[in-house]
Amino acid sequence: MFSRYASLVKNLRGVVLLDPEEGEGGVKWLQERFKYRNLGVPPSALEEAREFFKDRLGGKPFVELVYPTRVLEELASVLTEDLRAEPRVVEGVVLASAYVSPILLIGRRVQEQVAELAIDVVESKLDMDLKQWKLHLRIADYTVLDLYRWSTEHVEALLEGRVELQEFRKERKDKVRRDKARYWRLTKAEGAPWKFLYYLDLASRLSKQGLQQVKGLGKEASAGLSIEAAVVIMPRLTA
Repeated sequence: MFSRYASLVKNLRGVVLLDPEEGEGGVKWLQERFKYRNLGVPPSALEEAREFFKDRLGGKPFVELVYPTRVLEELASVLTEDLRAEPRVVEGVVLASAYVSPILLIGRRVQEQVAELAIDVVESKLDMDLKQWKLHLRIADYTVLDLYRWSTEHVEALLEGRVELQEFRKERKDKVRRDKARYWRLTKAEGAPWKFLYYLDLASRLSKQGLQQVKGLGKEASAGLSIEAAVVIMPRLTA
């Protein structure tokens, strides 16, 4: 599986979570925007929407993702139970972290499920045209990339007992608050606000019992616990 992971990670530009019932417009929009790059579909999301993806999978842009290691698959199971969260959402966040990619959300129900896990949000007051969408999808990619090394090493410090859980949570919230400055173009506009991006940090939401379980998985689990960005795809705003 690791060879499959290695072949995907360099060219991946996002991990898709969607509701098949309301995903047609968003998926078509992504297909038009990512003709030469890959977008990953997690195994559980694919299982739920296999019929939806049957003629879209295998080429660009949509590819089926794999867990690069068994530890990350076990991590997703631990997180799902400890956080009492939707399994497909947890899997998507863990894999997005492992592939160092933002999450792309399509559909109201999956957005609501992600919102329940979010530690912060970027609200846009700008009705974005295509140029603005391209810019801010790229900025979201930088959010994930720039936070990855720090946030995974920070998790390792937590697992090794070099930082307490309360301080860990505070430091990560502070990091996210500073990162939000990237999106100043969205927040300085004057339109009606809508949610553009959610910050996700499953590590900071762990209970003490859940933390002990993650510690049992070893340092490798940190690869699935970076701070993530989930962008709400709203293609109607690109007209």
